[in-house]
Amino acid sequence: MAKVKNDYFKMIEDQVGKCAEASRLLEAILCNYDYNNIISQKQAMHTIEHEGDTMYREILGKLYTEFITPIDQEDILRLVQLIDDIADAIDEVIMECYMYYVTDLPKYAAEFATIVNRCVGHLYDAAKEFKGYKKPDKIREHLEKVNLTESEADMLYEKSMRNLFSRKPEHPADVLLVSKTLYDSLENCCDLCEVASDVIEQIIIKNT
Repeated sequence: MAKVKNDYFKMIEDQVGKCAEASRLLEAILCNYDYNNIISQKQAMHTIEHEGDTMYREILGKLYTEFITPIDQEDILRLVQLIDDIADAIDEVIMECYMYYVTDLPKYAAEFATIVNRCVGHLYDAAKEFKGYKKPDKIREHLEKVNLTESEADMLYEKSMRNLFSRKPEHPADVLLVSKTLYDSLENCCDLCEVASDVIEQIIIKNT
């Protein structure tokens, strides 16, 4: 009886799907922000992140025991590590809201969360098409959207930083520090999506 092959493409899709679940929750929390709910929201987000960690470890476990994979093992390892980093980065935003006792979000945080959710969503769309990497047109359409959305995040980051520091007299030092930290963390979510997108593109080029 032939050995059943592990479907790494489906596992990657499911792993990115968990990131998309986290990004939807991030948007819901920051667009309707209420610090009174942050403890339960932090726990809900951490549950999703923990489920993503479990998926990541399961993929690693399968890679350790399987020598023949549909694409290079090192490429799968690099990609699933990045996907895990995305989930961690999203979780970190809510953790910072809790740790720094953020009762009022910075001006552009909700808008940023919406961009993050779109960026992760486009990456998820690409992951759903990843199995067809030998005919990559559809995948590349989604990867391009990831990159365009990351560029939106860059522009919003510049805008938010300028707004924050041009009004320093109105903001105590702790508000400046916490606001910058949150903006940095939100931008990092999109940066990681772009890096994952680039890795998928490199895999396509390498295998076609």
